[in-house]
Amino acid sequence: MKKSTRTLLLIALATPFLVQCASQSDLDDVRYQLRIVNKKLEDMKSNQVNQLQKRQAAATGQMDQFESEILAVKSQLEETYHLNQRLKEQNKELENSISTIAQNEAEQRAESLKRVEQQQREKEALILELNEKLQQQEDSVQAIQQARILEAERRAKEAALAAELAKTKNRTTASNLQSSGSIIQIKQTQKKVRRSVLTPKPAAGVAVNTSTSGTSSQSKKSSSSKTVAKQSGKSATASTPTADNMTKGQQLYSKGKYKDALSVFEAEAANSSAPSAVGARYMMAESLYQLKEYDKAIMQYQKIISQHANDSKAPASMLKQAMAFEKLSDKDTAKVIYKKLIKKHSSTPEAAQAQEKMAKL
Repeated sequence: MKKSTRTLLLIALATPFLVQCASQSDLDDVRYQLRIVNKKLEDMKSNQVNQLQKRQAAATGQMDQFESEILAVKSQLEETYHLNQRLKEQNKELENSISTIAQNEAEQRAESLKRVEQQQREKEALILELNEKLQQQEDSVQAIQQARILEAERRAKEAALAAELAKTKNRTTASNLQSSGSIIQIKQTQKKVRRSVLTPKPAAGVAVNTSTSGTSSQSKKSSSSKTVAKQSGKSATASTPTADNMTKGQQLYSKGKYKDALSVFEAEAANSSAPSAVGARYMMAESLYQLKEYDKAIMQYQKIISQHANDSKAPASMLKQAMAFEKLSDKDTAKVIYKKLIKKHSSTPEAAQAQEKMAKL
Protein backbone atom coordinates (compact mmCIF):
# COMPACT_ATOMS: atom_id res chain seq x y z
CA MET A 1 0.00 0.00 0.00
CA LYS A 2 2.76 2.49 0.89
CA LYS A 3 4.90 1.47 -2.11
CA SER A 4 2.03 2.13 -4.58
CA THR A 5 1.41 5.64 -3.20
CA ARG A 6 5.10 6.39 -3.43
CA THR A 7 5.18 5.31 -7.08
CA LEU A 8 2.14 7.45 -7.85
CA LEU A 9 3.75 10.49 -6.25
CA LEU A 10 6.95 9.93 -8.13
CA ILE A 11 5.04 9.60 -11.40
CA ALA A 12 3.08 12.77 -10.68
CA LEU A 13 6.22 14.70 -9.91
CA ALA A 14 7.99 13.32 -12.95
CA THR A 15 5.04 14.02 -15.30
CA PRO A 16 5.98 17.64 -16.19
CA PHE A 17 9.46 16.61 -16.98
CA LEU A 18 8.23 13.74 -19.07
CA VAL A 19 5.77 16.01 -20.88
CA GLN A 20 8.47 18.27 -21.90
CA CYS A 21 10.70 15.44 -22.98
CA ALA A 22 8.21 12.95 -24.36
CA SER A 23 5.75 13.05 -27.18
CA GLN A 24 1.97 12.95 -27.15
CA SER A 25 1.79 9.22 -27.62
CA ASP A 26 4.05 8.68 -24.76
CA LEU A 27 1.83 10.87 -22.66
CA ASP A 28 -1.20 8.84 -23.65
CA ASP A 29 0.57 5.69 -22.68
CA VAL A 30 1.53 7.17 -19.42
CA ARG A 31 -1.99 8.31 -18.73
CA TYR A 32 -3.34 4.93 -19.68
CA GLN A 33 -0.91 3.31 -17.32
CA LEU A 34 -1.86 5.78 -14.63
CA ARG A 35 -5.52 4.93 -15.08
CA ILE A 36 -4.70 1.26 -14.87
CA VAL A 37 -2.63 1.87 -11.77
CA ASN A 38 -5.39 3.99 -10.23
CA LYS A 39 -7.92 1.32 -11.04
CA LYS A 40 -5.73 -1.31 -9.54
CA LEU A 41 -5.30 0.92 -6.53
CA GLU A 42 -9.01 1.41 -6.22
CA ASP A 43 -9.60 -2.31 -6.68
CA MET A 44 -6.97 -3.04 -4.09
CA LYS A 45 -8.47 -0.49 -1.74
CA SER A 46 -11.96 -1.88 -2.20
CA ASN A 47 -10.79 -5.47 -1.86
CA GLN A 48 -8.64 -4.75 1.15
CA VAL A 49 -11.35 -2.64 2.74
CA ASN A 50 -13.91 -5.33 2.15
CA GLN A 51 -11.58 -7.93 3.51
CA LEU A 52 -10.76 -5.72 6.46
CA GLN A 53 -14.42 -5.08 7.04
CA LYS A 54 -15.17 -8.75 6.79
CA ARG A 55 -12.33 -9.53 9.08
CA GLN A 56 -13.45 -6.82 11.41
CA ALA A 57 -17.01 -8.15 11.33
CA ALA A 58 -15.75 -11.66 11.92
CA ALA A 59 -13.52 -10.40 14.70
CA THR A 60 -16.46 -8.52 16.16
CA GLY A 61 -18.55 -11.69 16.04
CA GLN A 62 -15.76 -13.64 17.62
CA MET A 63 -15.39 -10.97 20.26
CA ASP A 64 -19.10 -11.14 20.94
CA GLN A 65 -18.85 -14.89 21.12
CA PHE A 66 -15.82 -14.62 23.38
CA GLU A 67 -17.65 -12.16 25.58
CA SER A 68 -20.65 -14.46 25.80
CA GLU A 69 -18.33 -17.35 26.57
CA ILE A 70 -16.49 -15.26 29.12
CA LEU A 71 -19.80 -14.35 30.72
CA ALA A 72 -20.78 -18.01 30.78
CA VAL A 73 -17.42 -18.89 32.30
CA LYS A 74 -17.82 -16.09 34.83
CA SER A 75 -21.26 -17.41 35.77
CA GLN A 76 -19.85 -20.94 36.06
CA LEU A 77 -16.99 -19.63 38.16
CA GLU A 78 -19.42 -17.84 40.40
CA GLU A 79 -21.52 -20.98 40.72
CA THR A 80 -18.36 -22.98 41.40
CA TYR A 81 -17.30 -20.44 43.99
CA HIS A 82 -20.67 -20.67 45.71
CA LEU A 83 -20.51 -24.46 45.53
CA ASN A 84 -17.02 -24.38 47.00
CA GLN A 85 -18.23 -22.19 49.80
CA ARG A 86 -21.09 -24.60 50.48
CA LEU A 87 -18.72 -27.54 50.32
CA LYS A 88 -16.37 -25.83 52.71
CA GLU A 89 -19.21 -25.25 55.12
CA GLN A 90 -20.36 -28.84 54.72
CA ASN A 91 -16.78 -30.03 55.14
CA LYS A 92 -16.49 -28.05 58.33
CA GLU A 93 -19.73 -29.59 59.56
CA LEU A 94 -18.53 -33.04 58.52
CA GLU A 95 -15.19 -32.47 60.22
CA ASN A 96 -16.93 -31.41 63.37
CA SER A 97 -19.30 -34.37 63.23
CA ILE A 98 -16.47 -36.79 62.35
CA SER A 99 -14.32 -35.47 65.16
CA THR A 100 -17.26 -35.80 67.53
CA ILE A 101 -18.00 -39.34 66.32
CA ALA A 102 -14.32 -40.27 66.46
CA GLN A 103 -14.06 -38.92 69.97
CA ASN A 104 -17.17 -40.81 71.03
CA GLU A 105 -15.91 -43.98 69.37
CA ALA A 106 -12.52 -43.56 71.02
CA GLU A 107 -14.22 -43.21 74.38
CA GLN A 108 -16.38 -46.24 73.66
CA ARG A 109 -13.33 -48.24 72.52
CA ALA A 110 -11.47 -47.23 75.65
CA GLU A 111 -14.41 -48.28 77.81
CA SER A 112 -14.84 -51.56 75.92
CA LEU A 113 -11.09 -52.18 76.15
CA LYS A 114 -11.24 -51.60 79.88
CA ARG A 115 -14.17 -54.00 80.14
CA VAL A 116 -12.33 -56.59 78.03
CA GLU A 117 -9.21 -56.21 80.15
CA GLN A 118 -11.31 -56.55 83.29
CA GLN A 119 -13.02 -59.64 81.89
CA GLN A 120 -9.64 -61.02 80.82
CA ARG A 121 -8.28 -60.51 84.33
CA GLU A 122 -11.35 -62.17 85.78
CA LYS A 123 -11.00 -65.08 83.34
CA GLU A 124 -7.32 -65.43 84.14
CA ALA A 125 -8.10 -65.45 87.83
CA LEU A 126 -10.84 -68.02 87.21
CA ILE A 127 -8.46 -70.13 85.10
CA LEU A 128 -5.85 -69.99 87.86
CA GLU A 129 -8.47 -70.99 90.38
CA LEU A 130 -9.66 -73.83 88.14
CA ASN A 131 -6.07 -74.94 87.57
CA GLU A 132 -5.49 -75.00 91.31
CA LYS A 133 -8.67 -77.00 91.81
CA LEU A 134 -7.69 -79.32 88.97
CA GLN A 135 -4.26 -79.78 90.49
CA GLN A 136 -5.84 -80.50 93.85
CA GLN A 137 -8.17 -83.01 92.22
CA GLU A 138 -5.27 -84.65 90.39
CA ASP A 139 -3.31 -84.80 93.64
CA SER A 140 -6.30 -86.29 95.42
CA VAL A 141 -6.85 -88.76 92.58
CA GLN A 142 -3.19 -89.73 92.69
CA ALA A 143 -3.45 -90.14 96.44
CA ILE A 144 -6.57 -92.27 95.98
CA GLN A 145 -4.82 -94.27 93.29
CA GLN A 146 -1.79 -94.82 95.50
CA ALA A 147 -4.07 -95.75 98.37
CA ARG A 148 -5.91 -98.22 96.17
CA ILE A 149 -2.63 -99.71 94.99
CA LEU A 150 -1.44 -100.01 98.59
CA GLU A 151 -4.79 -101.51 99.55
CA ALA A 152 -4.51 -103.97 96.67
CA GLU A 153 -1.01 -104.88 97.76
CA ARG A 154 -2.21 -105.30 101.35
CA ARG A 155 -5.07 -107.52 100.21
CA ALA A 156 -2.74 -109.55 98.05
CA LYS A 157 -0.31 -109.95 100.93
CA GLU A 158 -3.13 -110.96 103.26
CA ALA A 159 -4.39 -113.43 100.69
CA ALA A 160 -0.90 -114.81 100.20
CA LEU A 161 -0.42 -115.07 103.96
CA ALA A 162 -3.78 -116.78 104.39
CA ALA A 163 -2.95 -119.16 101.56
CA GLU A 164 0.42 -119.90 103.16
CA LEU A 165 -1.23 -120.52 106.52
CA ALA A 166 -3.80 -122.77 104.89
CA LYS A 167 -1.03 -124.67 103.10
CA THR A 168 0.89 -125.07 106.34
CA LYS A 169 -2.21 -126.23 108.18
CA ASN A 170 -3.14 -128.65 105.42
CA ARG A 171 0.40 -129.98 105.30
CA THR A 172 0.36 -130.53 109.07
CA THR A 173 -3.01 -132.22 108.90
CA ALA A 174 -1.91 -134.37 105.97
CA SER A 175 1.28 -135.43 107.73
CA ASN A 176 -0.65 -136.31 110.88
CA LEU A 177 -3.20 -138.32 108.95
CA GLN A 178 -0.53 -140.12 106.95
CA SER A 179 1.48 -140.97 110.09
CA SER A 180 -1.48 -142.45 111.92
CA GLY A 181 -2.79 -144.34 108.88
CA SER A 182 -6.19 -142.78 109.22
CA ILE A 183 -6.59 -142.34 105.48
CA ILE A 184 -7.12 -146.07 105.04
CA GLN A 185 -9.64 -146.15 107.90
CA ILE A 186 -11.51 -143.22 106.39
CA LYS A 187 -11.83 -145.05 103.08
CA GLN A 188 -13.14 -148.16 104.83
CA THR A 189 -15.65 -146.16 106.89
CA GLN A 190 -16.79 -144.35 103.76
CA LYS A 191 -17.53 -147.70 102.12
CA LYS A 192 -19.44 -148.82 105.21
CA VAL A 193 -21.42 -145.63 105.33
CA ARG A 194 -22.38 -145.95 101.68
CA ARG A 195 -23.55 -149.49 102.24
CA SER A 196 -25.50 -148.49 105.33
CA VAL A 197 -27.13 -145.68 103.43
CA LEU A 198 -28.22 -148.08 100.73
CA THR A 199 -29.67 -150.55 103.27
CA PRO A 200 -30.68 -148.59 106.37
CA LYS A 201 -31.74 -150.37 109.61
CA PRO A 202 -34.27 -148.78 111.96
CA ALA A 203 -32.47 -149.90 115.13
CA ALA A 204 -29.08 -148.62 114.13
CA GLY A 205 -30.26 -145.38 112.53
CA VAL A 206 -28.61 -143.19 115.12
CA ALA A 207 -25.32 -145.06 114.86
CA VAL A 208 -25.39 -144.76 111.14
CA ASN A 209 -25.93 -140.99 111.31
CA THR A 210 -23.10 -140.49 113.76
CA SER A 211 -20.76 -142.60 111.70
CA THR A 212 -21.65 -140.71 108.55
CA SER A 213 -21.05 -137.38 110.25
CA GLY A 214 -17.74 -138.52 111.58
CA THR A 215 -16.66 -140.08 108.36
CA SER A 216 -17.78 -137.04 106.35
CA SER A 217 -15.56 -134.80 108.46
CA GLN A 218 -12.71 -137.21 108.04
CA SER A 219 -13.38 -137.45 104.29
CA LYS A 220 -13.26 -133.66 104.07
CA LYS A 221 -9.94 -133.69 105.82
CA SER A 222 -8.63 -136.39 103.53
CA SER A 223 -9.82 -134.59 100.43
CA SER A 224 -8.29 -131.34 101.64
CA SER A 225 -5.07 -133.15 102.37
CA LYS A 226 -5.11 -134.57 98.84
CA THR A 227 -5.74 -131.12 97.41
CA VAL A 228 -2.90 -129.70 99.47
CA ALA A 229 -0.68 -132.50 98.28
CA LYS A 230 -1.57 -131.76 94.66
CA GLN A 231 -1.01 -128.00 95.13
CA SER A 232 2.26 -128.60 96.90
CA GLY A 233 3.28 -130.84 94.02
CA LYS A 234 2.40 -128.19 91.50
CA SER A 235 4.22 -125.47 93.45
CA ALA A 236 7.22 -127.72 93.73
CA THR A 237 7.35 -128.24 90.01
CA ALA A 238 6.70 -124.53 89.34
CA SER A 239 9.35 -123.36 91.83
CA THR A 240 12.03 -125.06 89.79
CA PRO A 241 12.29 -122.79 86.75
CA THR A 242 13.38 -124.36 83.54
CA ALA A 243 14.43 -122.95 80.20
CA ASP A 244 11.00 -123.50 78.66
CA ASN A 245 8.91 -122.06 81.50
CA MET A 246 7.78 -119.08 79.44
CA THR A 247 6.83 -121.30 76.50
CA LYS A 248 4.94 -123.63 78.79
CA GLY A 249 3.17 -120.71 80.49
CA GLN A 250 2.23 -119.19 77.14
CA GLN A 251 0.77 -122.49 75.99
CA LEU A 252 -1.29 -122.81 79.16
CA TYR A 253 -2.42 -119.19 78.85
CA SER A 254 -3.48 -119.66 75.23
CA LYS A 255 -5.50 -122.73 76.23
CA GLY A 256 -7.36 -120.74 78.89
CA LYS A 257 -5.68 -122.47 81.84
CA TYR A 258 -4.94 -119.23 83.59
CA LYS A 259 -4.35 -120.66 87.06
CA ASP A 260 -1.77 -123.16 85.82
CA ALA A 261 -0.17 -120.46 83.70
CA LEU A 262 -0.07 -118.13 86.71
CA SER A 263 1.93 -120.64 88.75
CA VAL A 264 4.42 -121.11 85.91
CA PHE A 265 4.86 -117.37 85.35
CA GLU A 266 5.13 -116.77 89.09
CA ALA A 267 8.01 -119.24 89.31
CA GLU A 268 9.78 -117.55 86.40
CA ALA A 269 9.23 -114.04 87.82
CA ALA A 270 10.67 -115.12 91.17
CA ASN A 271 14.08 -115.26 89.52
CA SER A 272 14.63 -111.48 89.17
CA SER A 273 17.99 -111.96 87.45
CA ALA A 274 16.43 -113.88 84.57
CA PRO A 275 16.02 -111.86 81.32
CA SER A 276 12.39 -112.95 81.07
CA ALA A 277 11.49 -111.90 84.63
CA VAL A 278 9.66 -108.71 83.54
CA GLY A 279 7.76 -110.56 80.83
CA ALA A 280 6.86 -113.31 83.30
CA ARG A 281 5.54 -110.73 85.78
CA TYR A 282 3.53 -109.09 83.02
CA MET A 283 2.00 -112.46 82.10
CA MET A 284 1.28 -113.04 85.81
CA ALA A 285 -0.72 -109.81 85.79
CA GLU A 286 -2.42 -110.83 82.55
CA SER A 287 -3.42 -114.19 84.05
CA LEU A 288 -4.80 -112.46 87.15
CA TYR A 289 -6.65 -110.05 84.87
CA GLN A 290 -8.24 -112.97 83.00
CA LEU A 291 -9.15 -114.57 86.35
CA LYS A 292 -10.90 -111.27 87.23
CA GLU A 293 -8.63 -110.75 90.22
CA TYR A 294 -8.17 -107.13 89.29
CA ASP A 295 -6.70 -105.96 92.61
CA LYS A 296 -3.85 -108.47 92.38
CA ALA A 297 -3.35 -107.71 88.70
CA ILE A 298 -3.07 -103.98 89.51
CA MET A 299 -0.35 -104.74 92.07
CA GLN A 300 1.69 -106.78 89.55
CA TYR A 301 1.30 -104.07 86.86
CA GLN A 302 2.45 -101.47 89.38
CA LYS A 303 5.63 -103.41 90.14
CA ILE A 304 6.56 -103.28 86.44
CA ILE A 305 5.69 -99.56 86.20
CA SER A 306 7.67 -98.56 89.29
CA GLN A 307 10.61 -100.96 89.07
CA HIS A 308 11.02 -101.20 85.27
CA ALA A 309 9.78 -97.83 83.96
CA ASN A 310 11.98 -97.98 80.86
CA ASP A 311 11.04 -101.52 79.89
CA SER A 312 8.98 -102.17 76.76
CA LYS A 313 6.25 -103.70 78.95
CA ALA A 314 5.76 -100.47 80.95
CA PRO A 315 3.27 -98.80 78.52
CA ALA A 316 1.22 -102.00 78.21
CA SER A 317 1.26 -102.36 82.01
CA MET A 318 -0.07 -98.80 82.44
CA LEU A 319 -2.79 -99.45 79.87
CA LYS A 320 -3.92 -102.74 81.46
CA GLN A 321 -3.71 -101.23 84.96
CA ALA A 322 -6.08 -98.43 83.91
CA MET A 323 -8.38 -101.02 82.32
CA ALA A 324 -8.33 -103.00 85.60
CA PHE A 325 -9.35 -99.87 87.53
CA GLU A 326 -12.09 -99.35 84.96
CA LYS A 327 -13.27 -102.91 85.61
CA LEU A 328 -13.43 -102.02 89.33
CA SER A 329 -15.69 -99.04 88.38
CA ASP A 330 -12.96 -96.57 89.36
CA LYS A 331 -13.09 -94.42 86.23
CA ASP A 332 -11.37 -91.41 87.81
CA THR A 333 -8.22 -93.37 88.60
CA ALA A 334 -8.38 -94.97 85.15
CA LYS A 335 -8.46 -91.50 83.55
CA VAL A 336 -5.44 -90.39 85.55
CA ILE A 337 -3.44 -93.43 84.43
CA TYR A 338 -4.55 -92.96 80.80
CA LYS A 339 -3.34 -89.33 80.93
CA LYS A 340 0.01 -90.38 82.40
CA LEU A 341 0.41 -93.00 79.69
CA ILE A 342 -0.35 -90.48 76.93
CA LYS A 343 2.07 -87.94 78.44
CA LYS A 344 4.93 -90.35 79.18
CA HIS A 345 4.65 -92.74 76.22
CA SER A 346 2.97 -90.56 73.58
CA SER A 347 4.52 -92.35 70.58
CA THR A 348 3.43 -95.86 71.55
CA PRO A 349 0.35 -97.75 70.27
CA GLU A 350 -0.80 -98.06 73.89
CA ALA A 351 -1.08 -94.25 74.09
CA ALA A 352 -3.40 -94.25 71.07
CA GLN A 353 -5.54 -96.93 72.72
CA ALA A 354 -5.59 -94.90 75.92
CA GLN A 355 -6.80 -91.87 73.96
CA GLU A 356 -9.65 -93.89 72.48
CA LYS A 357 -10.63 -95.32 75.85
CA MET A 358 -10.59 -91.87 77.49
CA ALA A 359 -12.97 -90.60 74.83
CA LYS A 360 -15.45 -93.33 75.76
CA LEU A 361 -15.35 -92.63 79.52
